Amino acid sequence: LGVGYIIGPRIAGYLFAGGSLAYLVLIPAIKLFGSGLTTPIFAETKLIADMSPSEVRAEFVFYIGAGAVASAGIIALIRGLPTIVGAFRSGFQDLRGSLDERAGRLRTDVDLPTWVTPVGAAALALILTLLPQLAVNLLGAVLIVVFGFFFSVVSSRITGQIGVTANPISGMTIAALIGTTSIFLLIGWTGVDYRVGAISIAGVIAVSAALAGTTSQDLKTGFLVGATPRRQQLAIVVGAVTSALAIGWTLTLLNNTYTNIVPESHPGVTLEAAAPDAPDRSVTASGERMGHAGQEWDVVRVNVPTEGVQPGKYLVDPESREVAFLVDPGIGGRVREIDGNPVTKLDSPKATIMALVTDGILTQKLPWGLVLIGVFLTLSIELMGLQSLPIAVGVYLPISTSPSMFAGGVVRWLIDRRSRSGERSIVEVESGPGVLFSSGLIAGGAIAGIVIAGVAAALVGRAEAAQVPAADYLAHVVGLQGGLGAFAQSDLVSLAVFAGLGFILYRVASR
Repeated sequence: LGVGYIIGPRIAGYLFAGGSLAYLVLIPAIKLFGSGLTTPIFAETKLIADMSPSEVRAEFVFYIGAGAVASAGIIALIRGLPTIVGAFRSGFQDLRGSLDERAGRLRTDVDLPTWVTPVGAAALALILTLLPQLAVNLLGAVLIVVFGFFFSVVSSRITGQIGVTANPISGMTIAALIGTTSIFLLIGWTGVDYRVGAISIAGVIAVSAALAGTTSQDLKTGFLVGATPRRQQLAIVVGAVTSALAIGWTLTLLNNTYTNIVPESHPGVTLEAAAPDAPDRSVTASGERMGHAGQEWDVVRVNVPTEGVQPGKYLVDPESREVAFLVDPGIGGRVREIDGNPVTKLDSPKATIMALVTDGILTQKLPWGLVLIGVFLTLSIELMGLQSLPIAVGVYLPISTSPSMFAGGVVRWLIDRRSRSGERSIVEVESGPGVLFSSGLIAGGAIAGIVIAGVAAALVGRAEAAQVPAADYLAHVVGLQGGLGAFAQSDLVSLAVFAGLGFILYRVASR
């Protein structure tokens, strides 16, 4: 609701249109034309006729949406090239000027010493190469410094000159990922570790570009109120480090809480882990064992589709080596329901797109037909003069996410219609009571999600909490089932509360 109000009715409508296209056009079309097939297609072992709509989305529409989002991000980057080139040129000019002008500066012109940038970049590169989990080697560290410097300059200038909404971080991240994986492919680095390294490199670049834009906005605000840039920059460093520690812990908690361990069987298929130095590491293992269902299992990871087994983490029988369970992650997991009951999953579209691009380039094993359908869908949307990126994101995301944002956009549309043209300034529109209240809704929703995950993990344990649908938390986790009965699980109650929030948002924004 809050996100929809902030992004406005147009973008919210695009997102909802993308979700409607996926669920009301693409999924029914695939079911209609594929229900007569007598053999599975692609890496699937299941007939389309036997698939549920959620399975069709996970196995087919997912790749269409991924291709649409990736191509839309690249188009956004290409469209912004003139601004990017100008921003890069201006950034070099500013850097040259800052080296020449040392003395006679006012307090409001004092920055951190210039040497902090190269020393900090070198220290960051060294730390990244020493962390084995990131799989970043020396070349990867160099790519981080080069791409990070370029895109940080671009992000900072675009945010300062135009605004944060015009900052194409997604496109820059995909461009950096394509550049990195292309270099790895030319060298011959196509193994699992190099794929992890490529994603790590792109992730660091995305964070650096986002922080550069935020820093530019903070410094601009500080200039308007007469702050000292040097002290602001020190505070930004402290804030970035603190946020990184908090975000890492939070993401780990959310992922562990919503991880599902579900039965999965592939008769006749055995998974033998490859040796660490083997050229083919389609299946790997670290020697980890996990107890589940009263038995100890070997943990293996399938990195590329293998004999009908999709990439993921699995529990296999130590003796027969046959798959027994899938360990589906809470963030970006593909299991949407268990025994007909929906389970809570946290979608991460940008991270999934990064993995898709990396695997597509380095393994050269991808259902390119579906991906190209998404690409041509994006081109068709662009030819109609519409913004392709929000529509593509709507196609990719589950439709459960876009109607609520569309509702927020409708509230914003009602407020804009009520306000006569010219009655409110840009400042009032972008920082008025409605935007502030919506920001509070977003922050409150995020905090509530973390609290619910923590309570679920503490009270019922990770394995059981992962099986509890979000709508049943009051009943199962807090234990209000006995006193409230069906009220605790009613979707109508949730809808009524949501409508009430929408009405409150409208009243607040009308002030």
